[in-house]
Amino acid sequence: MYKIEIIIGPDTRLAELILDFPELLDALEQLNIRLGFGEQSIREVADRYRINYDAFLVVIHTYCDCLSPGKTIKKEALGDLLAFLKNSHNGFKRKQIPELKKLIAAFAGEIPEKYGQMLISFFDGYIKEVYDHFEYEDSTVFPYIGAILENRPASGFAINEFEKNHTDIEQKLLDLKNILIKYMPEKIESAYRVQILHYLFEFDQQLSCHTKLEDQVLAPSVKKVEKKERHARNLK
Repeated sequence: MYKIEIIIGPDTRLAELILDFPELLDALEQLNIRLGFGEQSIREVADRYRINYDAFLVVIHTYCDCLSPGKTIKKEALGDLLAFLKNSHNGFKRKQIPELKKLIAAFAGEIPEKYGQMLISFFDGYIKEVYDHFEYEDSTVFPYIGAILENRPASGFAINEFEKNHTDIEQKLLDLKNILIKYMPEKIESAYRVQILHYLFEFDQQLSCHTKLEDQVLAPSVKKVEKKERHARNLK
């Protein structure tokens, strides 16, 4: 199956893009962009909300699955990308994860106890990994990046450490989907089963976009800033 190349630029109308890529609704929520922007283009919406255009565009490209390999952004755009990633963490913790937990608890209450407890235990273990992942970024990685963006001292850490220690939290999510699809007995009938799977696939997509932005845009862009600032210090 061939992937259609999508060209998205400053004059692309954001409303039309959402009709083709509804997953953008999640991204707009984290950017605090409200619906009702009429026929405005991506550039016009960015200007209206005072969001750096390059940061906005790279988020859109990621959620539309057309991010260019090796794409980096300049220092002045990193602040808005960092704010987006922080807001994404809050969105996962305050909305998506609690809603998913409620669905799983409701499903567990309808099925034989041994399967319900297994599902809850596996989910809780997965969410702990996700929270640990977010905590590392919120307490160590993001403050470091914020410091270098504000030209404050930021010693004792480098973005290479983030790249080496960036854990894969997607494998366990795949295992959870497989439990529901393959290993939960056929005789267990509940509307929650399919509902949870739909939610897991959506959650997986959002998490994948988040990770892609960190790995393919944030980290290499910060490395360039680090390199430029080291060079500037060596010239003094």
